[in-house]
Amino acid sequence: MRKKLYVAVVVGLFVFSCFPATAKKLTLRYALWDQNQRPAMEASIAEFMKNNPDIDVKVELYPWADYWTKLTTGLATGTAPDVFWGHLAWFPSMVTRGQLLDLQPYIDRDKVDLSPYYPALVEAWKYQGDSYGIPKDWDTIALFINKEMIAKAGLVYPADLKWNPIDGGSFLRYIQKLTLDNTGRNALDPNFDPTNIVQYGFASENEPQPSWLNFVWENGGTGIINRPWGTKVVIDQPQTIAVLQFLNDLIYKYHVSPKPEARGVWPGPWSLWTGKKVAMVTNGSWMLPSARSQASFPWDVAPLPAGPAGRISVFNGLAHEIPATCKHKEEAWKLCKWMDSPASQKIVSEMGIVFPAVKDLIPTFLKAFAGKKPEHIRVFIDETANTGWWPITEKWPRMWDVMQREFDLLWLGQYKTAEEAVKKVAVELRGIMKASE
Repeated sequence: MRKKLYVAVVVGLFVFSCFPATAKKLTLRYALWDQNQRPAMEASIAEFMKNNPDIDVKVELYPWADYWTKLTTGLATGTAPDVFWGHLAWFPSMVTRGQLLDLQPYIDRDKVDLSPYYPALVEAWKYQGDSYGIPKDWDTIALFINKEMIAKAGLVYPADLKWNPIDGGSFLRYIQKLTLDNTGRNALDPNFDPTNIVQYGFASENEPQPSWLNFVWENGGTGIINRPWGTKVVIDQPQTIAVLQFLNDLIYKYHVSPKPEARGVWPGPWSLWTGKKVAMVTNGSWMLPSARSQASFPWDVAPLPAGPAGRISVFNGLAHEIPATCKHKEEAWKLCKWMDSPASQKIVSEMGIVFPAVKDLIPTFLKAFAGKKPEHIRVFIDETANTGWWPITEKWPRMWDVMQREFDLLWLGQYKTAEEAVKKVAVELRGIMKASE
């Protein structure tokens, strides 16, 4: 009897060892800020988990206003998500502090081919020759237009507007015709009442990427610093001062752009456009999903108005990054590599959310827009032919704090001239830059 019992126990243990308990999945945290892109990211993540059944991915969405506070705190305390969206504005300050995982050894080991990606985007995510991100997508800036307002004004599609800081060019005249007082007179009418405006032709804002930085380049200016990773502040060039004065004049001299209120109170140009208070705004291609869901009127996109130096747009793009303190580096790299891969970007492109960083997938993205708004989607692609670089500097967060504070006051009419504001900003930026030497 004892012998039989012994044999049964041995056999039972053998069978149990052949069928071990299901191993606990490893969980990776994945962070992003754009609700519009969440469905596409989750579709790609679902495919990743299907092919990696031992890994579970938890998606964490934080609004842009909170995202960077949570992320910088997480990186400092070692509690950051395992994989997160990176932006070129914040990348330099993180990489120079050693907070990001160098992906170059993983790219080399796994022989990741970077040739399908836009070369400029690949270079943007490098530091001291090593890659810290594989490009996920890209964006350029264009005009978002209210077709109904344009038609009522008797105007045609703004295919080739031009502007200059002296007399505003055809761009100014166009938006003057779109600016109406409460009697229906436009801003070119001698009897136009600037104290009772019910519709504005355009709305500018103190934001470099979707607004004034593009105009600076179009006026022949360099930008904020002399080059990517540069240390020379050039924001007080005459070309930049002239641009900021022109944008200020659109509000206080020509009365074609609304006067903003304090930041956090004013709804901003985008809300005024979707609310049918403004005919045109400049913004990035990442706003296409928002336009489709929020605009209750016929709308389209049009090229940026060209300046004295031509038509030039910010060319920016995101990448997935991994914190240097990540406890699951290999698994995080698997996810990071997948999310930016051509296969993953194909899934996202088929949903028509953002332009893929893989050039050959542009037709796939455009196919998703067949018969849908906006009609002139190719405007964003055309603008990749002549672009400016994001001001890559590790001091950007502190520099932007200064620019936001002082240029907000400029937009609010608290400075007599743009030159006063720009020169004050330049002094402070040089102090910040000098402190980094």
